[in-house]
Amino acid sequence: MSDQPTILIVDDNADLLETFAMILKRRGFNVATATNGAKAVDKFKEQYFDVTLMDIVMPEMNGVEALRKIRETHPEATIILMTAYSEEELINMAISEGAHRIVHKPIRIDQLVSLIKEVAATQPILIVDDDADICQTLTQALEMEGYQVLTANSGEEAIQVAKEKACQLAFIDVKLPKIDGLETLLRLKQINPHLLTIMMTGFRNEVKDALDKAQAASAITCLYKPFDPAEAAALAKRFSKKGHQVREQK
Repeated sequence: MSDQPTILIVDDNADLLETFAMILKRRGFNVATATNGAKAVDKFKEQYFDVTLMDIVMPEMNGVEALRKIRETHPEATIILMTAYSEEELINMAISEGAHRIVHKPIRIDQLVSLIKEVAATQPILIVDDDADICQTLTQALEMEGYQVLTANSGEEAIQVAKEKACQLAFIDVKLPKIDGLETLLRLKQINPHLLTIMMTGFRNEVKDALDKAQAASAITCLYKPFDPAEAAALAKRFSKKGHQVREQK
């Protein structure tokens, strides 16, 4: 399992594209590239990217048009647009279309790396449980550690949340009404293949088959209720991107 976010770099300047990709790969990031907006849209059809760095002014399809296309199918996508020009109209359009940030070239690599880590670390943690008390208790424990937390009381609600906002980690109860925890996990991974998941249950033997299948679908572990909320916070710190940032800064 990679600790680093997946990055898509989009720019029609081949030298800049190659330089950014090479340096970010050396820093341990998972990097893909595209030479124009249309190819960036096609890349998103193949996989989901945690962060996209995209030039605004490009031939065939500019960054704003590509942003719009990508967000039609991935409204949660985090896209940072880059520009070397004062294209006020395009910049205003980009902001209105949901660009996470506009940065101006030339960009220092250390600034770029810090920005990527900052963006990835701000992705929230999702708690999926039909027990309101569990949701509230976990939310309080995680927020005390500085995490942004989203909650869902059903699998259907969790899927809707994931479509609207990219999450880095999800705690999912095995027993949920209608769509169970395993199906919820599989559906969430379809939306964001890089989502990390931790299952929760108050049952052991009764849900063993579902837990085995969840583990096969890359669930990290399972927390057995009742558990100390601090245990969940420790797992979040261990596996979240923010947790990795904290360790790197020490």
